[in-house]
Amino acid sequence: MHLRTASLAFFLLVGVVALSAQSDGFDPDVVAMTFHKVSGTPLDTQAMAAQSQAAMRASGFDRPDVIAAEQKRLDAQLASMNPGREFTITIDDSISQYDHNTGQFSIELFNPGTFIPVRAFNREYRVVFANAASARAIPMPKDQARDFDAKLNSFGRQVNTEVRFKVTGKGDPVGGVLGDLVVRGEIIAARVLDRSGQVLLTPKVMATSAMPAFAGFDSSKADVAGLRIGVAKKDMEATLTRLFGKVTPGYMSGEGSFKGFASVIEVNSMGCRSGFNAKKKPQPGAVCVTAYLDSSDVVRMVRVERLFPPGFDGNVFEKALIQKYGPATGSRRGSSWGPGVPGAVLNNPTITVDALTASAAADNDISDLGGNRLQNVIVSLQLIDATWAKQFAK
Repeated sequence: MHLRTASLAFFLLVGVVALSAQSDGFDPDVVAMTFHKVSGTPLDTQAMAAQSQAAMRASGFDRPDVIAAEQKRLDAQLASMNPGREFTITIDDSISQYDHNTGQFSIELFNPGTFIPVRAFNREYRVVFANAASARAIPMPKDQARDFDAKLNSFGRQVNTEVRFKVTGKGDPVGGVLGDLVVRGEIIAARVLDRSGQVLLTPKVMATSAMPAFAGFDSSKADVAGLRIGVAKKDMEATLTRLFGKVTPGYMSGEGSFKGFASVIEVNSMGCRSGFNAKKKPQPGAVCVTAYLDSSDVVRMVRVERLFPPGFDGNVFEKALIQKYGPATGSRRGSSWGPGVPGAVLNNPTITVDALTASAAADNDISDLGGNRLQNVIVSLQLIDATWAKQFAK
């Protein structure tokens, strides 16, 4: 069986997705204040008052009094927020391709790791929905799905999703979106519209209280190929030596930028990829392991790669992952498991990665470019200590 690119387009680094909102009377400041009122997250009204237009326009003599008055107004506004207030926002969104295995489409906005950026008080708030999973799927028999898919393709699968919601707290319950200003909301109702404003469908929404409790993915209890994070260097070295052979110190590119990692140990470095090494081609069955350690010589990340022959079946791989780790909960549906981990640990502070990510890709043999030989497949699993990594979120 040939490697199917569509089912195996997995990446080790996956980022959260921000969808843009349309201007339809939605008030970001009120959402932000409601968030602070409901969650109890402090709001620095004095700093806000000092940066207000009124304070900027005031003379040096009047400025202290203007700031005091503006702070008093902001404090009163915060106190007056109604925790039960409902908001309606329309999002530029899209609908996925049809999943023939599950018999459904999905709405991008409601995928794990997706948020709505809201700009208020010169800061970005990220709105997520605790009951998004209940509205995500669009189940449809295949005979109906064919016509619906053709309709979606006729306008590029781009839609507008209208969401009515209320603010219920702080933080992403599935851990895919990080930050101090993550607004947790609950969807009350939703509609998906085409770009002409016609209703395409109305997702069925379940109240958060009626949904199963999310247990979450615990990286401290997981393993990749039997290897765990949180173990001492000497124990990892002993295990790797017993299973795979000689362990050597590794090289960490960009050393100093990887937050928290101090050293690397590895087995069979680069021995799973053809690259430019034409003399010694890796063979199916080759295994490569890299373990990243903190300053206390504790393993905080481990990456395992294995080379498979061209007959590798991506569907079997996906099913095996779900059987071992449970339903994928990360920001890349089908290939990763949350909670989110600050990208700074991988030298990319602008993104959020997931605690466990999986990938499968063709081993592009540079010496065989243009040939007809089927490529071997590199399968990679990467596990990060999510609890330890939280300290690098700021």
